[in-house]
Amino acid sequence: MNWIQKILDPDNMRRAWEEVRERKGAPGIDRVSLKRWERNWEERLTALADEVRANTYQARKLRQFHIPKKDGTLRTISILTVSDRVLQRAVLRLVDDVFEKTFLNCSHGYRPGRGVRSAIPEILKYRDYGRTWVVDADIDNCFPSLDHELIVKFFKQKVKDPLVLRLLKQWARQGEASPGTGISLGAVISPLLCNIYLHRLDEGLLDAGYFPVRYADDFCIFTSSETEAQKAKRATGEILEKLKLKFEPNKTNITTFERGFDFLGVHFYRDTYSFEAEAKKVEVKGAFDPDLFFDYAPEGYR
Repeated sequence: MNWIQKILDPDNMRRAWEEVRERKGAPGIDRVSLKRWERNWEERLTALADEVRANTYQARKLRQFHIPKKDGTLRTISILTVSDRVLQRAVLRLVDDVFEKTFLNCSHGYRPGRGVRSAIPEILKYRDYGRTWVVDADIDNCFPSLDHELIVKFFKQKVKDPLVLRLLKQWARQGEASPGTGISLGAVISPLLCNIYLHRLDEGLLDAGYFPVRYADDFCIFTSSETEAQKAKRATGEILEKLKLKFEPNKTNITTFERGFDFLGVHFYRDTYSFEAEAKKVEVKGAFDPDLFFDYAPEGYR
């Protein structure tokens, strides 16, 4: 497949622009707003495609701001220029399906038709199967820690086009937290890159006989005993080390349904799960009730 030809196809570029416009968002470091970009969007799309073909395209610096996390540290959010967002969306529209076919059922974040609503019934399934010991884990500083060489290596397994890889390397460097590591939180293509990277964690855990449920860098592993949970945690640490990642120590522990734990804003305790909605607590006993969940869950959970 001629990837770059398909990516830069006028119809694909137009659709990418329309999707960026629909998602709205603030201007990037160049201060060019969506409204301003729209005034001559056809000329801008043509110029952007020509730059990529001529190898003269350069990703712009990021406009960044910081928001506080629950632990008191700051999370850096990046805003790309409209042009960079459009080009990333054009790439994503073509490559997303290719990688999506390889992802495993235990992965629920940043995927079409999946999310908290698909993760909850899977967790309850493991609970009902007697896998009530839980490794409740989080990856330390995930997006800023992803290794660029590994990103390119994993990406090349499906997409080998040199011009696409050149774009990928530029976008990785855009979000560098330190030399050779880090992708920007807020970039169009970053969620896919995260899933491509952590797909190796999913594969490693399943190959070792464990039962994970993962949403981006937040995941749980369900086992039938404390001993097995300890082994699963050690095995996970070894897999993360190969990926040049590590546990977030303050957010990683071994627990049980009997003690209760939180995952993606949902609290699991014994045979119930609960969440906050419209300033009140919704608690469900037993099996997953999709109608109740969709009626009450916050928009982002649906």
